[in-house]
Amino acid sequence: MSASLTEITTKLAQIVLPVIIVAGIVGNTLNIIILNRPNLRNHACSKYFLALASNNLIYSVFIISTFLLNGFNINGQMVSNALCKILQYTGNICAFLSPYFIILASIDRFCASSSNATLRRFSNIVIAKYFILIVVICSLLLYINSLVLYELRDDGYGCTSRSKSIFNQVFLLIQVLLFTAVPPILMLVFGFLTIYNINRSRVLQQVTKSYRRTEGQLIRILFLQVILYILLNTPLCILYLMLIIPSSFIPTVQFFIAFTVTQIFFHLSYTTPFFLYILSARVYREELIHLVSKMCHLRRRARIQPMSMTNQLNRTTARN
Repeated sequence: MSASLTEITTKLAQIVLPVIIVAGIVGNTLNIIILNRPNLRNHACSKYFLALASNNLIYSVFIISTFLLNGFNINGQMVSNALCKILQYTGNICAFLSPYFIILASIDRFCASSSNATLRRFSNIVIAKYFILIVVICSLLLYINSLVLYELRDDGYGCTSRSKSIFNQVFLLIQVLLFTAVPPILMLVFGFLTIYNINRSRVLQQVTKSYRRTEGQLIRILFLQVILYILLNTPLCILYLMLIIPSSFIPTVQFFIAFTVTQIFFHLSYTTPFFLYILSARVYREELIHLVSKMCHLRRRARIQPMSMTNQLNRTTARN
């Protein structure tokens, strides 16, 4: 029974992960293009969404592809010790950055909806760029131990941490808690604070109508993104904590099957923003339609121009 479940889980990953990779690449690429459009790029929250899309694109291309190859018994981390370290380091950083970009967007929406003028000043593009840079640098430093501790082992364990000291175990536990426990708590806290501010304040009415409409849609996008992130990531976080926290728990085959399934949901969270933006934000849909129509127009012109040149050449030949 366990063997059949394992086989079903492996086949499921082989079928679903390619779809997730394609959706992640296409969706996040379109997010990057559309979030740089004039109607969206002048909002601080859009900068956090842009950073999120860039991070999710990297994760979709390199990390989810690695999991897919593992499903076909092709382990990219086993190629070399350097690749083992780089993939671990990149995967840890991308997985860490994604929720914290959402947290920064939640803080931005809280500040933007506040009746306090000092807090509202924190919702601007310059500060958003500084916060993004700070979070990226902190994550690069936080997981730099991956480049030192992880190595390709010859004893059958593959690419794993070579140190089991108490210090490294405590440091790993801190990293896991910062990744699994802190993000959903902060998202919920600032989400409820933003709702509280919106119910009590009419600050958004003091700015222009179109800008206010976009700000409101960005808040709606963020709320849906937070809810979906928690739903898709919490199961894996719980199972991961069960593995990391010292206890008498002994993982079973069924546990690792559930772990693989929750990993698929976790990977899915890196592709969902594009669909959330389409469903929840009219300004995003309008920009997407405008982009598609512009591309179709350029393609039509590219087709017409060679035909026009051919007709002109035919006329010239006929005259001669």
